[in-house]
Amino acid sequence: MAGAPPGEARSASAPSLAPSLRGVIIGVDVGSSGIRVGLFDLPDSLHQVIVRPDPGAGVPPDPEQTWLAVASAIREVVPRAQRVRAVGLTAHLATILVGLDGRPAARAMLWPDTSAWREARELGAELGQELASITGRQPSAEAAAARVRLLARTQPGVLRRTRWLLGLKDFLVLQLTGQPCTDPSSASYTQLFDVRQRSWSPWIARACGVPLAILPSIRSGTGLAGRVTPAAAALTGLDPGVPVAVGGPDGTTGALGVGAVRAGLTVDIAGTTDVLLHITDRPADRVSHGVVLNGYLLNGLWARGGPTGLTGGGLDWLAATLGHDSAVAAYQSLEHCLDAADPGDLMIRMTLSGRRLPTWNTQLRGRIDGISGEHGPAHLLRAAEEGSAFEVRLGLDALRAAGTEISSVILAGAPAISPRSARLRANVWGVPVSTVEERHASLRGAILAAAVASGCFADAQEAADAMTQPLRQCQPDPAGMAVAEQRYRRWRTVMAL
Repeated sequence: MAGAPPGEARSASAPSLAPSLRGVIIGVDVGSSGIRVGLFDLPDSLHQVIVRPDPGAGVPPDPEQTWLAVASAIREVVPRAQRVRAVGLTAHLATILVGLDGRPAARAMLWPDTSAWREARELGAELGQELASITGRQPSAEAAAARVRLLARTQPGVLRRTRWLLGLKDFLVLQLTGQPCTDPSSASYTQLFDVRQRSWSPWIARACGVPLAILPSIRSGTGLAGRVTPAAAALTGLDPGVPVAVGGPDGTTGALGVGAVRAGLTVDIAGTTDVLLHITDRPADRVSHGVVLNGYLLNGLWARGGPTGLTGGGLDWLAATLGHDSAVAAYQSLEHCLDAADPGDLMIRMTLSGRRLPTWNTQLRGRIDGISGEHGPAHLLRAAEEGSAFEVRLGLDALRAAGTEISSVILAGAPAISPRSARLRANVWGVPVSTVEERHASLRGAILAAAVASGCFADAQEAADAMTQPLRQCQPDPAGMAVAEQRYRRWRTVMAL
């Protein structure tokens, strides 16, 4: 069960649903690598996942194009569905100022956009440690607080045209339901949120020049955002009135999707970046060691940790550089020689777009060290895979230094599917790793939120017991741990950490 210790297999039988509660839930996940829409047959079957490019993810990003692509993808799966009971959404982080007409009032800014770094530095100087103490994070160029200041400077009058300050997931929910709202985790990333009180901070909003009137209501991620409007129904093929869940950011929603519904669990959702979260019911009095404190999607819970820089995204870049369509394709092509490809002196730092947790250095770039003529594509992939595990280890070390006890980690994403990758991470991290063969953890989390919001289950625990997949434990081995620890320490020295 989701409430069982990590690694303990969940029961294969799901709670019985009354016939009136059976049907299909549609999930939408807009990630850095594209749009995923899937159908979930209650109580326990995720299937018919379609993947589409996101035409709105260009430069500059266009959330309206993303919405139209999402609507089209939903329409594609709706004819296959029987009785759609609810819709759940998740998306990667973004800042969108929305006008009275429901359209963006200024350019949208996605999570890799660090153009507001000067404004973030200014806010840190002006507000001091109170900013971090209240919001659970140090000043960040990714936060709406800094970005709104930048947009107000570069686009005078933008706030007069703004009705709502939303994330990308919130923007999509608005298009579906006409209701502006957000969740505690998304609100935390704005740096306008009093993370312990779980409400907007009037003092920080005023200091940042953000009118409180443009900040949406905050609801649990498994709460009801609203219902599909006739206009959205015409675009998506859904029936008007279908419930839509509030949802959350993709990494945090992925934690929900692997059953993180109680305090004490540590989760790593490995995707374009890794998102490392420790769920707690006791938020720390202060932030330290670069660890972020977020409101979690569920009432009474918080998440400590944060996102890394590029990990899976860096592997995809390397695979493309080596002539493959993706990291998965590269691994499949080189599978016969990967185990024998010892990286040796070769080490890679996977920070192509800067590091987030724990040093939050947006100017840092990737590095390859110790490469020689003896190294080929398989050696590069192994070193990059190892470098990704090291990046997450930095976050785990920061969590431990900040007083968090970590006895095991639930791992989801591509590394969880590969026994070699899971074993590498267990050895590098020095704890048991409970893997879940779930390629769509964020999508499943969005669906789980919708199942609760629509009343199919009483709460997130009951939904997780029915809808999440079994965990399999991968134990570190003493010899492997010793080698991994030696290489991690050398990597830190080489990369000047």
